Amino acid sequence: MRASSLPEGVQLKNRPLSGERKIVKKHRLYGNTRALLASWPESGLNEVSVLKLACIVSGHVDFQLGGQSVLCGPGYFLFIPPGMPHPDGSRNIANTSKSTFCEILYFRLLPNALLCWVSRYGGEKNLLSQSGNYLITHAHTIQLFRIMMEETIADPGALDSSEKLLQAFLRLFAREIKEKRYQRVSQRAEKELQGNRFQQSGNFSEDLHAYIQTHLYERPTLEGTARDMYLSRAQFSRRVRAETGKTFVELLNEHRIETAKELLRDSDWTISSIAGFIGYRAPHHFQSLFLQRTGMTPNTYRKQTREIETLS
Repeated sequence: MRASSLPEGVQLKNRPLSGERKIVKKHRLYGNTRALLASWPESGLNEVSVLKLACIVSGHVDFQLGGQSVLCGPGYFLFIPPGMPHPDGSRNIANTSKSTFCEILYFRLLPNALLCWVSRYGGEKNLLSQSGNYLITHAHTIQLFRIMMEETIADPGALDSSEKLLQAFLRLFAREIKEKRYQRVSQRAEKELQGNRFQQSGNFSEDLHAYIQTHLYERPTLEGTARDMYLSRAQFSRRVRAETGKTFVELLNEHRIETAKELLRDSDWTISSIAGFIGYRAPHHFQSLFLQRTGMTPNTYRKQTREIETLS
């Protein structure tokens, strides 16, 4: 970034990275994506392997990107390329000389989906709250976001074309929200997105369903789930059967089919994309199971549900 090319109202200052860069291994986030590449604990920064966008909604920020810090107010967008060190949420990034807090709308590109959420910073607690965590699954919106990010990062000086792409993306995004074409990520999944370990509430059945939904996209196994819920395989299997009347695999497939229904109804993904996203390696196996559970093929289900929505 160069100060001479910045829009009016934006300042740039040097802020060298401090501390040691620590590579993160085997850390997978939503959708089984190895998104977190490295962290800078002393600087309160991290690096991810995906495209990310930050929109300043309110307040003023002191937002570090690499060895520089951007100072700006509401209405500005910060494009974060893969591998660029940026705030990890552990510190207050409000520009306290101008405001006591700030609110940022984040977008993160995932395989076949766009994740968005709002973070609020300020005061002694740094990250005051985080809300939202919605998945946008509409193919055109996702594609436009990817193009916008890649084009802007490739040519940061082309502000006119970047602004047009951004405006087009925001119009599509607003339409998705208005028409409620998004998926709410559960609170359990929100914790998983931040890399926190699964925490139990004390209600086995509730915890089990939450765990499955949170880890659905990672192809959870009986052994791994039992371990994470602090039970042996035999104890876990018996308790699942006793409290739900079903096997672990039956519960897992139920969650997968229900998620598939949402994606068939609300997204334009292909059947193969949906099968892979919910954890099936073979699309034909997913289609066979879907037919067995619902009495119709995925394509027929998609057609019928959309016809019903059109009539209503």
